[in-house]
Amino acid sequence: MLEWNELHRDELSKDLGALVGLLFEIGGLRIPVEESTSSPEPSTDQLQTASAKSINKRHQELKRHQELISDCNESEEHSEMQVHLARLGRSLGYRVWVAQNDHRRVWENCCLGELSESEFLLTDVEKFVRDTIALINVLWRNAEGDIVCAFEVEKSTSIYSGILKLQDLALSLPSFGTSLFLIAPGKREKEIIAQLSRPVFRQEPFQSISYILFHDLRQNAEAMARFGSDASVLDKIGKQASGLYSI
Repeated sequence: MLEWNELHRDELSKDLGALVGLLFEIGGLRIPVEESTSSPEPSTDQLQTASAKSINKRHQELKRHQELISDCNESEEHSEMQVHLARLGRSLGYRVWVAQNDHRRVWENCCLGELSESEFLLTDVEKFVRDTIALINVLWRNAEGDIVCAFEVEKSTSIYSGILKLQDLALSLPSFGTSLFLIAPGKREKEIIAQLSRPVFRQEPFQSISYILFHDLRQNAEAMARFGSDASVLDKIGKQASGLYSI
């Protein structure tokens, strides 16, 4: 496994994540592997069983195909939101950082790494904290290097996980009031409100988090880049959790 991953590391991940994912798919029978067997002339019952297995196998292949298409669509939309945020931040005069592990993602021939600073430098924090912050989807920094805005794009992953990442950032940098944003599709709005309405996130030392829906960012990013002067332009489309929903 190590040798094979090293051989293909440009296409895979350095930490074996992609290879482990592939083996998990095979082990979970979501990627069928052909087996060669030799046996005597099959009986009618055996043929019927084989036919049923073949139909079931084809069904599983089609199901997995649809899952892969869905995964690709989600990944593309996630990258699209990062591109909008990165372009908007640059237009407003900020230094933009895109999560290190997303630098090779591409949306409409735009490579995310080309919109990001090549190196993430952050002083006065421990290395493990800096490495964690560097994985937040998009950061806007001012000329002094302070993080003005932090964005977590939550297409299908846990909203709760995204909130914790943003709160970890805020608690690690208490000296500067970073604005925190969740970016998510409209169908997840109630889920966002439910999570942000948790009592634990409504008291000190947790910082307020706003959210922006995909369609609002998609429709307004260009206009905000043209007419905005700083991060306050996000107030036009950012929302706060004002209602309570059961979780």
